[in-house]
Amino acid sequence: MLEEQSISGTAAINETMRNSLVPKKLEIFVWRAVQRRIPTRMELDKRGIDLHSTRCTLCDDDHESVDHTLIFCKYAFDLWVRVFSWWGLGNVSDLSINEILRGNNSGSMTTLGKKIWQAIEWVCTYLIWNNRNYKVFRGKSWSIPVAFNEVQVKSFEWISHRLKGKKLDWLSWLNDPSVYLSLT
Repeated sequence: MLEEQSISGTAAINETMRNSLVPKKLEIFVWRAVQRRIPTRMELDKRGIDLHSTRCTLCDDDHESVDHTLIFCKYAFDLWVRVFSWWGLGNVSDLSINEILRGNNSGSMTTLGKKIWQAIEWVCTYLIWNNRNYKVFRGKSWSIPVAFNEVQVKSFEWISHRLKGKKLDWLSWLNDPSVYLSLT
């Protein structure tokens, strides 16, 4: 788990949490998630907000922490498995939220490939949080196929609009997106 950072440590986090392929709101969300500043039930409880339960609102299998909500909840984990499979990448089971959001699992990709993969991870994390909020505030149920489709569409939309000098192909994006990991 990521420990609390000093103010000087926070500056280093700000520098590493930039990705020009995603909207600013996504960069802010990622920074807040790494800082443990998104309002999960555990974080709200730590701050003295009395909730009837700190259990995960999606699966009720564990306490709703940042790591559980964004990776280990069975719904989030199923989505991660689909995303990693879609990109033809390794296993998500050994990753922490810090590794995912910082791009520490990008292996031997090109610099641009790492940036694209990090953007995919950030989009996935952001959409997991949004789907969690739809469940909490609107009572809508979680659908892995719908969430996965949303990851594909939003990531393509955000990345293709911000990727200067490169053109993404929608069919390649859907069928073999790993070709974009070797872009230079």
